[in-house]
Amino acid sequence: MKIRHRSWFLVGGALIALAVSLWSDPDHGLSTALGGLSLVQGIWAVAAAFWAHKALFDYPEADKRTLIKKAGEGSLGAGLALIALAIVFVGLLMVFAPRAQAAADPWLPAGFTKYGATLKAEQQRYWTDHPDAVLLAGLIEQESCISLKSKGCWNPAAQLKTSREEGAGMGQITRAYRADGSLRFDSLSGLRNQYAAELAGWSWNNVYAKPELQLRAVVLMSRDAAKPFRAAPAMLAFSDAGYNGGVGGVQKERRACAMSNGCDAGRWFGHVEYHCLKSRQSLYGGRNACDINREHVHNVMLIRPEKYRTRWAML
Repeated sequence: MKIRHRSWFLVGGALIALAVSLWSDPDHGLSTALGGLSLVQGIWAVAAAFWAHKALFDYPEADKRTLIKKAGEGSLGAGLALIALAIVFVGLLMVFAPRAQAAADPWLPAGFTKYGATLKAEQQRYWTDHPDAVLLAGLIEQESCISLKSKGCWNPAAQLKTSREEGAGMGQITRAYRADGSLRFDSLSGLRNQYAAELAGWSWNNVYAKPELQLRAVVLMSRDAAKPFRAAPAMLAFSDAGYNGGVGGVQKERRACAMSNGCDAGRWFGHVEYHCLKSRQSLYGGRNACDINREHVHNVMLIRPEKYRTRWAML
């Protein structure tokens, strides 16, 4: 049997996509497996709908091949019957598809199951016109999840603490200290000053006990980081880079890009991302500020959100 070129293209393309996904997977294959599981869920839903449809219409008059033939001969009744069968099939698919997706929830971080709806509610309240709101779920994962099964993943008690810095909660709200122990930076206090009503009652004394305010702060900080870049095609990438490393730094890097031949200051990937002006001094795990910032944008924009996309739409 001769294999068609189309078959080679589909199989080869799928293998290449799988290889690229595995190579770029920050969770060492788990995110890729979740993406594959989403495809299996879709196939399962279609198969379940097909067999349910077949069981409901198991009499000769409902044979689709016969109806298609009659419709081709000009039978209006056969055509209407085919439309009715198609409507029933779509209805069955709508019944089975949510159940297929629900079966996948154990593969998502347990914290997303608990707090995902809260994050979406905060987004819809404070950033209603977000162009791709599921990126916020990817941001929470990037900030709090060493792995999808780690204790801090999507956990309001997640903490990164050293002698010089403390990152708190799902969005890693940060305060930092100088070598002499004096406070150098406090993002929570800054947020409280800016959003006194929205974040009323939130402090370092209860920062880990207020998950809804943690998520509200993530939305507000992300929205604020996006505002200076509203006219740029890569607004969301710039916003994420600003959330992680400061908006002022992103603006400086865009200017450095604009002064370089062939660099488009309105685009992140392949352009501004190559003009990092942050410190090259090693910080965590042998990585410097440039490495951390660029990985943050790559993961939040391209890798982490996809596992949440279908479930997010159902919240």
